[in-house]
Amino acid sequence: MPSNEQSPETKEAITDMGVRGVAVLVGMAKGQECDRLFALLAHGNGHPGSQRGVVLASNWTELESRAACLNPCAIVLSEGVLPSDVSIEEAARKLARFAPVAVIASLETQSELVRLLITGEVDFMARSGEFISVAAALVERRLRSPQPAEIEFHSAWAADLPSDFAEILRHEINNPLTGILGNAELLLSQLRGNLAPVYVQRLETIVDLAVRLRETIRCLSSEWERQHSASIYSA
Repeated sequence: MPSNEQSPETKEAITDMGVRGVAVLVGMAKGQECDRLFALLAHGNGHPGSQRGVVLASNWTELESRAACLNPCAIVLSEGVLPSDVSIEEAARKLARFAPVAVIASLETQSELVRLLITGEVDFMARSGEFISVAAALVERRLRSPQPAEIEFHSAWAADLPSDFAEILRHEINNPLTGILGNAELLLSQLRGNLAPVYVQRLETIVDLAVRLRETIRCLSSEWERQHSASIYSA
């Protein structure tokens, strides 16, 4: 069973990976689904030698407070932890201030998250089929994606870019890319058990590459906005 307390081995694993705080914060009611997701995330979704620190929050109040103090690299939000007076969009938006969020919810709630999906702050996983495995894979890709600090900009190159470069990136590239990613994830969640392994692998490759590209775009646009704002204030 997962525990809200980190074992010495878990803390050591976090230190070894160079992760600040907790790798993954999971907001999900306790049960078999939670146990399975917790185990996949803690062990790198099956990748050898990739144990990670994972913390569980089984209700919304706990999840919100831990997101603010644990500095996670990724957050999983299951709609089952939300009280009736908190919408899935409101919860995802609040959590996205601290880390990218993978939302597990019924398919009809996806429309509420359109803006957050477009900006790349949120990934969506419909609660159907093998959604636990796919959700773990989404988080795994987030953890393995480059962080903004890993992308270097050269001032001479950046000076030639338009002031709305970040907005152009998000609108012209990220928006259609989110559509590609969302449709591929939907096909995986609904057809995984009915497709031959080779086709499942191809869909997973599409998702993997789309997530990597979207994360790169997000990092580029965020860093550009940071540097552009700094140059305006220093001028």
